[in-house]
Amino acid sequence: MSSKIINSSLTQQSNAKGEIRNFEIYNAKFMKVKMRDLFAEKVYHINLTMLEPWPVRHRHVAWRWVLSFIYFALTTGVFFTYQYRHAENVSASTLFPFIIIFFLLTLVSLLFLLYQSPNVTEFRSRYGGCPLISLMQNRPDKKNFTNFTNEIKARILAASQNVTFDKKQMLSFELMELRRLLDEGVLSEQQYAQAKNRVMKMHI
Repeated sequence: MSSKIINSSLTQQSNAKGEIRNFEIYNAKFMKVKMRDLFAEKVYHINLTMLEPWPVRHRHVAWRWVLSFIYFALTTGVFFTYQYRHAENVSASTLFPFIIIFFLLTLVSLLFLLYQSPNVTEFRSRYGGCPLISLMQNRPDKKNFTNFTNEIKARILAASQNVTFDKKQMLSFELMELRRLLDEGVLSEQQYAQAKNRVMKMHI
């Protein structure tokens, strides 16, 4: 078995999400991805030959969670203000539980807003268009992010030039790899089904 040669690596951290992402290019054409947050950790490997070399910027604001956060924040403020101004008429024990509940709902809304509003650059599978590498935009800083992203592009192009498979074999290879990532819990059933559908159409 050949030894593992690490070519380059990048570590990203989001304190707001309590998330750490580590990307490691090794043996010129593979990448190890390690993602850890407050709830889970997943580690998987990607063959760079199956990736599209041109990444996609994915920036989305989850407006329903923005509205939820504003609603619960305002409600908490109203309850607190009402209790403060009518302290002599209203028992603190009456409104305090409501304030706690709405404060917790506000916090939950904020957490979901952060998780559902990604600002990332994605490298997707060549034929299925499935996002396999997701880099937090400009982390840890713009220079390191740009350099690492450019290296991924160059490695994908270099690895693709050495592929001896024809298109049909590449389609089968991608399906096999996507199935592996599904079994490893990296992809959801929906992501896999959508990517598989795209790939199967190219077989025709």
